[in-house]
Amino acid sequence: MNIEYLNPLAESFITVLKQHCSAKSLFQSTWFLKDSYPEDQTFDIAILGVNEDRFKPEYEGCALAPNKVRKEFYALIKPRNDLKIIDLGNIQAGNSINDTHFALKQVLNPLLAQKTVVLIIGGSQDLMAAQYAAYQGNCQNMHVLLVDAKVDVHTHENNNEDNYLPRIIAHEPGYLFNITQAGYQSYYVEPETYDAFERMNFDMMRLGSLRGNMQEIEPFCRNANMLGFSMQAIRAADAPAQLKPSPNGFGGEEACQLCRYAGMSNDVMSAGFYDLNPNADINNITSALLAQMLWYFVEGFANRRNDYPVAESNDYITYRTNSKNLTHEVVFYKSKLSNRWWMEVPYPRELSAQEGKFLVPCSYKDYQTALNDELPDKWMKTFQKL
Repeated sequence: MNIEYLNPLAESFITVLKQHCSAKSLFQSTWFLKDSYPEDQTFDIAILGVNEDRFKPEYEGCALAPNKVRKEFYALIKPRNDLKIIDLGNIQAGNSINDTHFALKQVLNPLLAQKTVVLIIGGSQDLMAAQYAAYQGNCQNMHVLLVDAKVDVHTHENNNEDNYLPRIIAHEPGYLFNITQAGYQSYYVEPETYDAFERMNFDMMRLGSLRGNMQEIEPFCRNANMLGFSMQAIRAADAPAQLKPSPNGFGGEEACQLCRYAGMSNDVMSAGFYDLNPNADINNITSALLAQMLWYFVEGFANRRNDYPVAESNDYITYRTNSKNLTHEVVFYKSKLSNRWWMEVPYPRELSAQEGKFLVPCSYKDYQTALNDELPDKWMKTFQKL
């Protein structure tokens, strides 16, 4: 791996980290990059900071977030399972924002190819577009989970260069299959944006539908290849270090729960956390929260289960729903080991002979919907995409 774009952590900073960490902390499980990448070793998780905050003037200060979060993160107690973690240091801001984006893609792409899960600490939210672009050649049907209070499409504007979402959607070559926007707040979203998501069969999960019902986000986490999380999706009381703090949003516990779900997903290969501005923090509350969110992702990763349904396995219970009101039989699979659900969606007739069936992570609620003679919304959107 070429480390020309990386700036390893200074020995003095590592010494400061060590002084605040116990013998059972995450610090003790982490290998810190120095002069070269150890090609003879493999790592489960890589930590990567990006010192970029020039997206908009009001983001100034976000470049300080990676090291602020590290001080909180490495002091946390490591999960029971032994994991090999490498800290790659930081990508410094390039001569332009595009240079920083290019560097992030160049660093991420080989890590994704070798199946190392990368936790990115930004930096501003525009880096999500570079995070997505790094999957080129590594993923054919990309599922993206974005957590943000706003949906950054801005359909009324002619120039979308300052929005990350249009750049993901319009990326060439195209390998995007689905986007799930979770935690959006309706008073921030234009009607045209709803219409655009509906036309593209993307998923939108409103904050109010998830509060107190976080288990409904689990299938979307399980189905994702990438997580992009803006700290602006969290209410100001729990995360004050934001561009425009809002009284509403996810609570800290809910954000941690979502991150654990994402960590448990066998398919999530990168998770980026953005829009934390330490200059606006209060007693490092937001940095501490993000550190705990990272911890929950790591803890979820340590509990990953390869429980994807396979043919002729006794580890699953098969449920078939059919009625006169449904045009298709809907087949569900439930894992006996994890109690997680999947739903079978048929390919179009012209592809079915070659492709077989498409399995989509779902919830017990989707099964109940089918029992009530209704096709689950997730089934319909997936069928239309296929």
